[in-house]
Amino acid sequence: MMILTFTFFSNINMTYAIMPSSEPRYQGVDVSDWQGYIDYRQVRESGIEVVYIKSSQGRNIKDPYFDINYENAKANGLKVGFYHFLTATNTRGSRARG
Repeated sequence: MMILTFTFFSNINMTYAIMPSSEPRYQGVDVSDWQGYIDYRQVRESGIEVVYIKSSQGRNIKDPYFDINYENAKANGLKVGFYHFLTATNTRGSRARG
C-alpha cells in the first residue's frame, strides 16, 4: 500500500502546500459527489494514476458517491487516497466537539 502525504501550512489568508521531495510523482484528481458518476476507465486512459476521493464532510455527512468512487477507481487499477472536507474558518471551529 502506498501512502501519499501532503503538508499544508496556513498563514492568515495564504495557504502553502509542500510537495514530497522524493520521486515518483503521480498525475491525480480530486473527486466527490459534485462530479456525479465517473467513468474510471476514461480517467485511467487519460493518464490519471491516482484519485483522491472525498469521504465525508462536517460532523457526520458521508459523501454519497464515496463507495462507488472507491470501488470503480480500484477496479480500474488506480491508486486511491481519501479526504475529509472541512469548512472551519478558524481554529475554534476546527476542533472536534463531542
